[in-house]
Amino acid sequence: MNLTARQLRKVALKLGFRIKEGKKHLLVYSDSGLVATIPRGRIKAGTLAAILKQIGIGKDELARLL
Repeated sequence: MNLTARQLRKVALKLGFRIKEGKKHLLVYSDSGLVATIPRGRIKAGTLAAILKQIGIGKDELARLL
């Protein structure tokens, strides 16, 4: 999948996470604390897999939420 940080931000917000935006990264928080860091721009495949694992969803659920 060829995704951007903006698209992953929308997915995280739909899942109920809070987002803190920095210049180079987006920080994704749950009620228990920091969950994931999303770099700005295009997300490479390995980075995407790690982010999805950290926020607890699979690629099929990601496609549904987009």
